Amino acid sequence: MRILSSLVLAAGLFAPAAFAQTAATAPPPPCDGTRAIVRVSDIKPGSSMDNFLAAVAAQKAWYAAHVPADKIFVSRVIERGASDYSTTEAITYHFYGGGPEPKHDADFDAFVSLFGASSTIKATYFTCIPAGMAPAK
Repeated sequence: MRILSSLVLAAGLFAPAAFAQTAATAPPPPCDGTRAIVRVSDIKPGSSMDNFLAAVAAQKAWYAAHVPADKIFVSRVIERGASDYSTTEAITYHFYGGGPEPKHDADFDAFVSLFGASSTIKATYFTCIPAGMAPAK
């Protein structure tokens, strides 16, 4: 079993468009808090946690410039009974501040490419964090 390295909340790859209704999907259920995407990522063989963290930093910078209310964090995994952080797995959290998803540009594509080169998404969860529990906007 795994535990989070801290209670610090962490990063996701895509923004509110992931929650948007399309002709092929139903609208998300009501959320009286903050919508978030939580992803568990495996670091690819031949890459490194540093490369993955660089992708997170680029993602955070892009969202800070385009959607300042969004908050992105990464949490390193600790194996139960281990004395160090995992070098092969991380959990990212993307908390949405509201508003429409901005148009993706070359910088957006660049951070997505960094994620693709450094990691594989093992699991993705769309969730609603209860009011008052998400990081301040």
